[in-house]
Amino acid sequence: MNKNPFILSVIALCGIALIGSVILWIAIAREHALRKVDQTAQQVVPKLEVATDPSFPEIKGRVISGFPDFPVYPGAALVASAKTNRADQPDTGYRVKWTVQGEVPIVMKWYQAELPKSSWQIEQSVDPNNPGEQINQISKGNFNGSLLVENDGTVTEIIAEVLIAE
Repeated sequence: MNKNPFILSVIALCGIALIGSVILWIAIAREHALRKVDQTAQQVVPKLEVATDPSFPEIKGRVISGFPDFPVYPGAALVASAKTNRADQPDTGYRVKWTVQGEVPIVMKWYQAELPKSSWQIEQSVDPNNPGEQINQISKGNFNGSLLVENDGTVTEIIAEVLIAE
């Protein structure tokens, strides 16, 4: 039985066309399914900078009302601040985030020198030469919390979190 090369070519092209059609159909079906996402899921959720929960009030570019007087590292840019509770609850504490171009040990040494000048108490870092991250406990009056200085690869982040002691 001699097979005609023309017929074999037509059969091969039809097979390729069929496979391509199935792949295209799957791609179109996926795109269509993504468009049918429930409208409630498409609500715009703001990117949180410092709040640990989306229901906690956060303000970008300003210090939130109630945050205590706190020294700011020279040249640091304020990113955002937030409460550590929902808006309909009594205040439990606050978080503030700044960024700066600087090395973690240098920034933390500055805070260790400056915070006591503003009546803040700060514990010595466990590893004061760690270039990646340092966390110190801080307190002043009825505020207790932590100061985190961390290099994220592009900038150094300074995050002060203070909770209201009862």
